[in-house]
Amino acid sequence: MKTLPSTIAFLLTMTLLLSACNTNTVSYRLETDVKDERLTEVLNASKRVVERRLQAMGEETPVDVTNDQGKIHIRIAVEKEVADALTQELTAPFSMRIMTEAPAGKGDINVEGQGSFKESGITEDHLVWVTAGADTNPEKGRVLLEFSEEGRDLMGDVFRNNKGKYIGLFVRNHLVSKLLVESEEIKESILITDIPSVLLAQIFADDLNVGLHATFTRDPS
Repeated sequence: MKTLPSTIAFLLTMTLLLSACNTNTVSYRLETDVKDERLTEVLNASKRVVERRLQAMGEETPVDVTNDQGKIHIRIAVEKEVADALTQELTAPFSMRIMTEAPAGKGDINVEGQGSFKESGITEDHLVWVTAGADTNPEKGRVLLEFSEEGRDLMGDVFRNNKGKYIGLFVRNHLVSKLLVESEEIKESILITDIPSVLLAQIFADDLNVGLHATFTRDPS
């Protein structure tokens, strides 16, 4: 009976040691094509994206971002299974498409309950930046999608040729927004309003900006 407390202490110590053995620091090299103010924005957005991915996996752990003379790394201490799942998400291909409404069943993609859509030629290569903010109702959010010069020309064609029809914004092949083209007026950007909250708008902007401007490569263990 006298040895019971020490036995319990030993078992607790072993449990902690085993848990520690299962936890490793995973490191990612982050490369980006932006500079100056937007570099800081991309780094902050990347950190938030990683934190949210971890939270979705039930993990609450610090995310460390360092920038040593342009060599950017993100480090997290997690178990191997979590690190592998996180790596798969962070390195998955990013895609964005603006697609136009097509006759039922005759588009390049069909979305149940939303209709058919066909390619317009506008892709992630034409999207420059996404800005989130509060809508006219401050309890709701909105995002502004800014396009390159070529993207703006293509957007002009889309609006001229699709008045009265819908265009769809697809991210990673999922429809995230459907907008009615109400006039032929050339739009140099797309404004998505009435998002349920500013936080959701920020999450959306972070995801797109990181997808556009950040590339994650896992460092060797």
